[in-house]
Amino acid sequence: MSRALEFLRASQNADGGWGYKNGGMSFVEPTAAALLAFSLDANSNTQVQRARAFLKTLQRQDGGWGIAAPDDESGWMTAWAVWALASHEPAAAERGVGWLLQNAGIRVADQKQVEGVKNVLHIDATITGWAWQPGDAAWIFPTALSLLALHAQNVREHPRVQESIQFLLDRAISTGGWNIGNPFMVTGSLPPTVENTALALMALDAFGIENETTRRAQNVLAQENFTHTAFEWAWRAWYWKTIHAPLERARATLETLQRADGSFDGNVFTTALVALTFDI
Repeated sequence: MSRALEFLRASQNADGGWGYKNGGMSFVEPTAAALLAFSLDANSNTQVQRARAFLKTLQRQDGGWGIAAPDDESGWMTAWAVWALASHEPAAAERGVGWLLQNAGIRVADQKQVEGVKNVLHIDATITGWAWQPGDAAWIFPTALSLLALHAQNVREHPRVQESIQFLLDRAISTGGWNIGNPFMVTGSLPPTVENTALALMALDAFGIENETTRRAQNVLAQENFTHTAFEWAWRAWYWKTIHAPLERARATLETLQRADGSFDGNVFTTALVALTFDI
């Protein structure tokens, strides 16, 4: 598995960031994931320093981050940057926290609309989390990611944090796990996705939430009826690592999926997720 870090080192761009593919334009998400992975490796100090400097150059005046240098609006990537910078760049991370706490997904206030949404979609529309971009509806991934970023900065009791925990619980699928947003459409319950379920579980675990909702979701991740890709195995394994669950099967499977260049799917982000999972 150490070959994964070799691939990440070779893939770092001259600006200090990473693209999703080797040689691709630098984006905040793969840079933050690679930075989190390298923070576990004492031999990667040069890569770490350059990556932190890159992320700091992309921070906007409002404290947030866009998806990449050309993006002129702060959005959900702020959570990735805050999480990656929390331990060693507290000033930049704190400004990012300020942006996160000032933003939220759309909240429905009209009582008739609230009742209509409840009847049709089976959710509480008065509860919101975080959106991909300001002014949009809240979704599972940016909400869970923002909670993990705030946890990294030790922000736990803020009303936005507590509400967003309730948002995740409210949007859970009744049979277990999470889809990208609502758990139910007019045609019935939606199927869970691995990445949203794993990330939501990680966020709830970080805040000490354990209940029937999380137990059902854990059972979903333990099943084998999912796409057997490095991406989905990495998400499952990363969550299992956080709860100290056995990783032997995940490790063995991922070893069979690693490419000759050390990568997983030739993708920097997926490779960084695997590196995070196994502390390599």
